[in-house]
Amino acid sequence: MLKSPRFWIGLLISAVCLYFAFQGIQFDKLLDALTHMDYAWLLLAVIVWCVSYFGRVMRWQLLFSPQKVRLTKVFYALNIGYFLSNLLPARLGDIARAILIGEFENVSKWRALSSVGVERLMDGLSVVLLLTITAIFVPSIPQAARDGAVVAAATGIVGVIVLIALSLNKERGMKILHRLASPIPFLSSPGLWQALESLIDGFAILHSPRPIIGVVLWSLYTWVTGAVPYWFVMQAIGLRDGNGAALSFAAAMLVMTVTSLGGVVPSSPGYIGVFHAIAVLVLTTMYNADKSTALSYAVVIHALSYLMLTLLGIFSIWKEGLTYQRLQMIQTNNSQAPMA
Repeated sequence: MLKSPRFWIGLLISAVCLYFAFQGIQFDKLLDALTHMDYAWLLLAVIVWCVSYFGRVMRWQLLFSPQKVRLTKVFYALNIGYFLSNLLPARLGDIARAILIGEFENVSKWRALSSVGVERLMDGLSVVLLLTITAIFVPSIPQAARDGAVVAAATGIVGVIVLIALSLNKERGMKILHRLASPIPFLSSPGLWQALESLIDGFAILHSPRPIIGVVLWSLYTWVTGAVPYWFVMQAIGLRDGNGAALSFAAAMLVMTVTSLGGVVPSSPGYIGVFHAIAVLVLTTMYNADKSTALSYAVVIHALSYLMLTLLGIFSIWKEGLTYQRLQMIQTNNSQAPMA
């Protein structure tokens, strides 16, 4: 891990983002907001966070349809994967949970990786769709950004339809894609085609309408309910716009979707720094919120998710009796396994 250029680039980007996030901060305001939170709202945020997280567990189980995998094992593997992603760079926890569910439930590695690839694609599509809808309720968003969100949402929907179609006739579809991509040198990478085949195999899981509908609904459920803790923490912190008015649920949705899209930026494990800088930027530019209070909000909402995933990961490692040596072995396998 320490020899990976991506790891050090991520650390550097996180450090730069933290610098800009803290630049011009009034630390007395920051500490005041953190020490005078309304803990009733914070408790509600934790409860709804758990309710939202349940959707992720249900969706991943459905992605193995028609194979039956135990919900408890899906829960433990997912928890451990997110926990390791908080500690390791490049979201290697995704590969770790695919390896673990394969061991727990006798699922092939490629099928498990395919399910993770489909899951991540559905997350990206859900976030873009919700951002497009949210833009309607946030007049201060530039028109160019609105148009970009609409184009991205339409492209994502078309992409999913194409992947489903390819999964129904994989061999013929891959031949057509190879023919179309042959004039473009950088598209000839074997790793790229292997990842694409794995993603197509993932959609092959969803050949019947019921699983497709279930995965879509659970994805939307997860992200819509996931915005509620963001709004509850706004109430807990007492975050206000430049006119002193409480921020709406649309503001919470905007922060959640934009910070989630910012996850493509390399950063330190746990998305530290990049998350805080993006959240502060959205709140100060879109709503003219006080920067010190905005940063305190970013610290709390990030810490809530980070701590919950860490606690669930430690609990699941204990329940499954995994040792440090076994986790080290999984990390070694991570460095050798391709990601869907």
